[in-house]
This record gives sequence, C-alpha cells and structure tokens, in this order.
Amino acid sequence: MLHETIRELKPSHHVLQLDESDVVSFVRRCVKERSLSSLISSLNHDLMFGTLDEQDSAARALARLGFV
Repeated sequence: MLHETIRELKPSHHVLQLDESDVVSFVRRCVKERSLSSLISSLNHDLMFGTLDEQDSAARALARLGFV
C-alpha cells in the first residue's frame, strides 16, 4: 500500500498520490497513530519555507486533506 512509503517521499507527494477514496482512511490512521500533527507540521513548514514547488505541493496536500 502507498501508506507505507510516507517516510520515503515528501509528505505532500505522498498525500497527493493517495486515491481519493483512501484520503479519509489515511487521515483516520494518522489520528490513530498520532502522526497527523507531525504530518500537518511538515506540510506547514514546506508551505512557509519551502521552494515554490514545495509550497505548491504542500498547499495542494493540505487542501486534499481538508485543512485549507
């Protein structure tokens, strides 16, 4: 499954690669594993301090997760 590759990819790329039908279960799993906060923190960091490409990817990932 794609969920296992999150440490190998930028978090934004991982989120953007999820199938639409997997987004809710991914968020639930992150909440259960208490990793959602660090994921959102990483995306926010890329959004504020990343390259233009990283900022764009982070913004799209946050929107896909429902945080924007």
